[in-house]
Amino acid sequence: MKTDGAAVASGTIAESLILAKAAADGVNYQGGWIVGTTATVKVFIDIFIGVWSFILAWIWTRHIDLREGDTAQPGEIWQRFPKFILGFLVTFVVTLAIVLAAPDLASATKAAAVESNTFRVIFFLLAFFSIGVQANFSRLWQEEGVGRLVAIYVLCLFGFIIWVGLAISWIFFAGIKPPLA
Repeated sequence: MKTDGAAVASGTIAESLILAKAAADGVNYQGGWIVGTTATVKVFIDIFIGVWSFILAWIWTRHIDLREGDTAQPGEIWQRFPKFILGFLVTFVVTLAIVLAAPDLASATKAAAVESNTFRVIFFLLAFFSIGVQANFSRLWQEEGVGRLVAIYVLCLFGFIIWVGLAISWIFFAGIKPPLA
């Protein structure tokens, strides 16, 4: 969740570069498809992380670090589950139901999405600015072992995670192009 803003920002930059290169080659793709795909993939990644966190917690408490009475409980999982994902799901289901019930509203929905884009960007920036303002990085660095944790994270990120992500992205998206405008 902490990287959602970065993912959408990188999708926006990538879309600008792809659309500019395509326009220079005389191809005019519809805007918004790459950013939309980036945001959708990021939400699925968030869900994927949640599922794997539960699985790893269960494996750890049942098979690796056995402690009497210490297991991953469903109530704790619910408390830690990012509830905004449920909001995404409800919004998707409601919007899908409206568009399927009244197909003529599909164009109005698209127009409303275009008009609300400015507000989306403003609220997105405010949300992540607020997270940054609230963060207390000096207190974090005072904690024992944080430097080692950061080193392990950076090693895993650059040594493994990025390459797996690139491979999966290439498998799913190689050769796919946005629709023409």
